[in-house]
Amino acid sequence: MEEVNNHDVFIAFKAQLALLAPTQAQFKIALSGGLDSMVLLHLFSRLENCNVVAQHIHHGLSPYADDWAEQCRITCASLGIPFIFSKVTLDKKNGESLEALARDKRYQALTHAMSKDHYLVTGHHQDDQLETVLLALKRGAGLTGLQGIVGKQCLSMGYLVRPLLDFSREQLSNYAQQFSLTWVEDESNQDQQFDRNFIRQSITPLLKARWPAITKTVARSAIHCQSQQQLIDEITVDDFKSCNSKLKSLRIQLLKNLSQVRRCNVIRHWFKQNGLTYPSTKQLAAIWQDVVIAQQDAMPQISLQGYNVCRYRDELYLVSKNKVTCEAQRVSWHATNPLKIKAGDFRFHINAESGYLDERYQVDICFRSDLPKGFSCRPIGRDKKRTIKKLFHEHHLAPWLRDRLPFVFINGELVEATSLFQCESVYSKQLRICSSKWKA
Repeated sequence: MEEVNNHDVFIAFKAQLALLAPTQAQFKIALSGGLDSMVLLHLFSRLENCNVVAQHIHHGLSPYADDWAEQCRITCASLGIPFIFSKVTLDKKNGESLEALARDKRYQALTHAMSKDHYLVTGHHQDDQLETVLLALKRGAGLTGLQGIVGKQCLSMGYLVRPLLDFSREQLSNYAQQFSLTWVEDESNQDQQFDRNFIRQSITPLLKARWPAITKTVARSAIHCQSQQQLIDEITVDDFKSCNSKLKSLRIQLLKNLSQVRRCNVIRHWFKQNGLTYPSTKQLAAIWQDVVIAQQDAMPQISLQGYNVCRYRDELYLVSKNKVTCEAQRVSWHATNPLKIKAGDFRFHINAESGYLDERYQVDICFRSDLPKGFSCRPIGRDKKRTIKKLFHEHHLAPWLRDRLPFVFINGELVEATSLFQCESVYSKQLRICSSKWKA
């Protein structure tokens, strides 16, 4: 125990972990059984008063998968670390990468039931960083890709941390041999049809032979890229806040005031905020040329990732292509009690004024498709009726929202177009709309 505590790898690991997570954190080690995760397990076992478990994910891809799981269980038992075993099923679709599918399923299992105090820990090291940066260069990645593997990032409700990024595979191997650790070797790591394996088996040895410090220098470059990316992210967030409207759209005129680089970053951030992947350089150019600066009388749009990027009244919108089913509904209401209606993103709350509590009302929630052609009404404060079409224009309601706007009728009279306007009606004195809300 004393020998481990004084080991350079353990001392550096302990210091790095302190920078990544608080002492009271709950740690979960992603334990594959390979060299790096077994070293990680051993290092954690030597920490005092550490709340840690290890989880092994069984993919069923290797004929040795059962043996790996058993070895992980035995090692955890010998080190006094609680062991979690999870088996996942890989349902590969045509054209889907088996490697990517396995990774996604693995992280789904590892992050299940994570909370804000939970830290998932992986054993990524400097050699992994070298491979990641080389793969990013191969793809023609920008700064986001060239920053490689980061030491800490948000994941699910908790965090993902990688305290071994400052160590080379050789350092970890030496540590494992010194303390007689055993680990498994995944036979698929020898298959050079996978790009990462090709780099590991054929490229990295050549680079190290020519430049022995290559893993350290590339890791240093990745850290520089991470610092620069952080600065760009901070600027982008400020730009996004200034361009982002209450309707979760982007103000085109404010985008035009930015340099090309900054406005592209704003659009990329906008996609990320909506749970989408970053658009490519080509897609960003199409958004700008074909939508933003298209002629003024056009209603341009392009489709990306299941969304339409649309322009309306000098604003840029992301509109889901999923068709929302809008079904009319009817409620019979006795005014003794307030009426509250909740349907999807629609909320409606209405009371009867005193003197009308014994009345019965028929409340209908319907949509534009339910209205007769040319339907008109008189909004409160207006001297004459307007057609619904004209009122939509006056209130600048985007075209793709018009079929989804809920209309509220009482005994056959329109009383409100939700969140847009209320109408003059014989029920204006009898009823009081307490609140209505519709999330577009």
